[in-house]
Amino acid sequence: MSQVNMESVLCGYLQRHHTGRKNAASSKTLEAVFHVKGADIRKMVNTLRCAGIPVCSDTAGYYYAGTQEEVNMTIAQLNSRITKIANAKNGLLASTEMFRTPAIDIQINLFVKEG
Repeated sequence: MSQVNMESVLCGYLQRHHTGRKNAASSKTLEAVFHVKGADIRKMVNTLRCAGIPVCSDTAGYYYAGTQEEVNMTIAQLNSRITKIANAKNGLLASTEMFRTPAIDIQINLFVKEG
């Protein structure tokens, strides 16, 4: 099956069997159903979300949104992750100071011999 078809199949599966947080499916369950790895599930979910499909997730697993509140909760979770990733990036940027060579003043005295 092509990646696009797998995303459509995943979307339909979540919509039919896992609408609402109370019906969430764990990543392990989806991996077993679709015979793919967790990274593949995450990639497909991301693609669906980018296309405007309301696929939500939390500690309960993945599910097709049943309410606006569920979408809002997933958006809040994503915003939190964005903040944590940005903080980690900023920390790494600050750490580059330790790799910079400190400026060294060098004095050169030239003596000219006459004759």
